[in-house]
Parts: sequence; C-alpha cells; structure tokens
Amino acid sequence: MDWKNKLKINDGDVVKFVSKFEAGNLGQNERYKYEIVNSQGQTVGSIKYVEYTSIKAPFNQTYSLQQFDIDDNEVVFERW
Repeated sequence: MDWKNKLKINDGDVVKFVSKFEAGNLGQNERYKYEIVNSQGQTVGSIKYVEYTSIKAPFNQTYSLQQFDIDDNEVVFERW
C-alpha cells in the first residue's frame, strides 16, 4: 500500500515535497517532509515520512508516517 493512501486529506488537496534528510553513517534513515496545499494554494498541513533500513542483514525496513494540521496537531500516526 502506498503511504499516501493512509493520509486524511480533502479532495483537491495536493501533497508537495519540501525536503529530504539522510541520517546515520550509512544513510539508513531517510526523512522526508511534505506540505499539504489546498485548491486555493494555502498550506493546510504537513507530513513527516521516515524510511529506516537496518544496517544488519537481512536489512529490514521500517516506515513511519505523521500528518499534522496547520496548528501542528497530529492527525495521523502510523508505523509499519
């Protein structure tokens, strides 16, 4: 399942990429930031999406997703 399907967004809202940050000495932690923009062009929320890859075999991956409204209240939090 695509992580964007887990979001609670209104029709007409668009997810826009803001930045990517790699952490860890092997870049095993990739942090992505997005904005949620409505049809009038106003930012109505934000998203933090993290992909973590273990540096030990079998190199398992875990993901976390946080969605915030414009007041920085958490709307969605999932980890898988």
